[in-house]
Amino acid sequence: MRKLPVLLTGMAALSILAFAQNNSATVSGRVSDPEGAPVAKAPVQAKNASTGAVYRSLSSASGDYTLTQIPAGKYELSVNTPCCAYQPFTTSDVAVEPAQALRFDIHLEEGISYRTLGDDPNTIAEAVRLRAGVKAAPAPRTGDGKPDLSGVWEGNDDPYPEQPDLLPWADALVKERIANNMKDAPSGRCLPGGPVVTGPFLVKLVQTPPLLVMILEDIVGVRQVYLDGRGPPKEMNPRWYGYATGKWEGDTLVIDTVGFNDKGWINIYPNTEQLHLTERYHRRDLAHLDIEVTIDDPGTFKHPWKLTMVWDLAPNEEVQEFVCEDSNKDAVHLLGK
Repeated sequence: MRKLPVLLTGMAALSILAFAQNNSATVSGRVSDPEGAPVAKAPVQAKNASTGAVYRSLSSASGDYTLTQIPAGKYELSVNTPCCAYQPFTTSDVAVEPAQALRFDIHLEEGISYRTLGDDPNTIAEAVRLRAGVKAAPAPRTGDGKPDLSGVWEGNDDPYPEQPDLLPWADALVKERIANNMKDAPSGRCLPGGPVVTGPFLVKLVQTPPLLVMILEDIVGVRQVYLDGRGPPKEMNPRWYGYATGKWEGDTLVIDTVGFNDKGWINIYPNTEQLHLTERYHRRDLAHLDIEVTIDDPGTFKHPWKLTMVWDLAPNEEVQEFVCEDSNKDAVHLLGK
């Protein structure tokens, strides 16, 4: 008899769970491009406005997606495809009722490389991954026992990025950038693309005990990460890539960067000289590099926000010389002057 309350409690919990499952909704639909064709592998995310819980799905070859076991509530629905064929899609206040089968189709707007396959970074990145041919193996280590991050890596966007909470001035500027097709992006004027490495671009890492060198493909630039125990200088001139120092926490390299100027872009977002980046690099095996970036800029964002990415080893590739001024033949039309 003494076990009866426990039994009843367990039955009550199961009843509550069954009730919640029976009242859960389904959100499904089709992701299409500007011409109505299906978009495959589109990362669809629904975020509950009250709880912050997220529900995710990748669209099929026919563009269809399904999100199941969705509790009733209001949701932010978003799609962020890899750069740069489509613009990011976000809509708020999607109302989901209990036990509802909600149909919500998503139409993506044209991005800067739509229908220009030779210039679309993601199309090229998919070809790079197909020809990589990397077999499963443990992550290599350096002579001092640290994981060796060296190699040529194919970058990736965070498929389900946090949506940053912007200050009013920054929010207005982002909307303006989207409306004018990012015509003022620094890379369009042969300037560094930004302090956070995102998107399907090649990055070459060269690791030595005192220094990690990062050679960036997108408007070729170099980041130096000092691993010799030094801290940032007390006085420094603001710079595009900031001043980076790193330390090992187990098998994870933690990079701390400050000293930025306010001219760079973080994806489509502005930054101020208050920007502080914390990056965590973990080579989980031979072919994959897990990266977490915390972006803290109180002059732009109300709260710090994170990006989580996985880079793929690209042993058959090399970062090529790219002289922007020589290649930038149509800047007047490209920038809408």
